Amino acid sequence: MGVMTLDALVGLLREEAGGQPGLLRVGERLGGLVVESSSLQPYLHFSRGRYTRNLVYRDSRLEVLLNCWEEGAVSPIHDHDGQECWFSIQSGTFILENYGLVSGGLAAGPALLGPPVVVGPVGAGHVDFRCPEAPIHRVINTQGPAVSLHVYAGPVEQCLVFDSKRQRCAAQQLRYHSVFGRLLTHSEAASSRIRV
Repeated sequence: MGVMTLDALVGLLREEAGGQPGLLRVGERLGGLVVESSSLQPYLHFSRGRYTRNLVYRDSRLEVLLNCWEEGAVSPIHDHDGQECWFSIQSGTFILENYGLVSGGLAAGPALLGPPVVVGPVGAGHVDFRCPEAPIHRVINTQGPAVSLHVYAGPVEQCLVFDSKRQRCAAQQLRYHSVFGRLLTHSEAASSRIRV
């Protein structure tokens, strides 16, 4: 596995985001990469019983997050608002459930999902890619605490969250737990707009 500092990785991603056609090589860059643990320290903010979204970098073409997962934390079934997303496991073990959309689910309202395709357990160095044609998944941390690095081809401010039992989905505004290493206050985290 390759090792690189988080700052060096963000620098490479920024260069690629400025090129044409953009972030095509992200999967190559992240495959097998484990970011140097000391460079992750400012962004490692955990919260009991859940996962946190910690903003590392953001501009109009690129968003980089570090998610910190307590053992047993599970994301909702969700999409990525039309953005490409690369999910790189830095530590821990995960099960990934990828869902196909049978009907609906392009906006809030009725949504029928196909059965999940389960990947895993997978660990450090594994990269998952979500594209606009196959955006829906759920992430389950089976051994933690765990850390995952997320790269989006543009900021994702909201997503659709799917309830497979009720066959519906709803829009959800996304929030950060920390921004550039600074923990947000409860009122800042609850705000729908964080100035970055």
